[in-house]
This record gives sequence, C-alpha cells and structure tokens, in this order.
Amino acid sequence: MSRNPSFAVVLEGGLVQAIVVQDWPDHLPLPPFAVVDYDTEGAADDEIVCFDIGNSEAEALCRSDTPTVFESLPDALSPRVVLAALGEPVLDDTPKPLAIARRVRQNVLDLDARINTSEQAPTGDDYNALYVLANCGLIELLKSLGDPTDFGE
Repeated sequence: MSRNPSFAVVLEGGLVQAIVVQDWPDHLPLPPFAVVDYDTEGAADDEIVCFDIGNSEAEALCRSDTPTVFESLPDALSPRVVLAALGEPVLDDTPKPLAIARRVRQNVLDLDARINTSEQAPTGDDYNALYVLANCGLIELLKSLGDPTDFGE
C-alpha cells in the first residue's frame, strides 16, 4: 500500500530554503508551490507582485518552487518524522485500488441481493442507493489511481 504524502517547508533565517515531499506517488508529477512573502521592505518594484484579496490589495514577493523528493536526499529531515514528533496524525497506508474496486463490487452485489430478496420491483430509492454506491466507489477508485479531478464533493 502507498503512504499518504507529507511535506516540509524548510526555512533558514525566515527564508524558504527547500520544500520537501515524502512518499509522493511516482506516477504523479510534483506539484508547483507558490512561495509568498508579504515583507516587501527593500525589494525592487519589479520584484513585487500586487494581488486583490477580498476587498483589499496586497503586495508580496512571490516565486514558484517545486518540492524535492525526500527519498532522493541523503541528508534531509523526514517530513513524517517531524509530523510524528509534533503529534500530528500521518496516514500510513491508503487502500490499494484493487481492494477499493472489490469492495465497491461487493457492495453493489449485496444491494442487488437485498433487492432480489424483497421479491418486489426495485424502487427509485433502490436505484438511488445503487447510483451512490457505484459513483462514490468509482470516485474513490479514481482518486487512489491519482486522478486529480475535482469531483465536487
């Protein structure tokens, strides 16, 4: 089973030195991070980015950064170790896609068996329950396979 990814933002003197990710799935590209510093004192005008945030305007020094994979760093502190030291829960395992698919299939079969034992025609509620089982299970399966789609949950 794969682990839930964890991140560390490494600062030195208040400046971001690195963003480290641990347990990132190999099949997904590393996500870009936006590094934002609202302290613009001493910055050149061409380094400052202006944003509308709500009803006000903000200025910041901004840059993008891609995380470094912890497993490729010989002398880095593990984000998981830091989170554990802070008492933060870290998910050790996420379900395998095959296990998710089998559970969804079994849930559909169980619902079908309950409908059949009632010896009555399926109702709209039965079809709605079947839809929810199949759709939610498929979304969970797609997410476990790395699908980044926003399913509107």
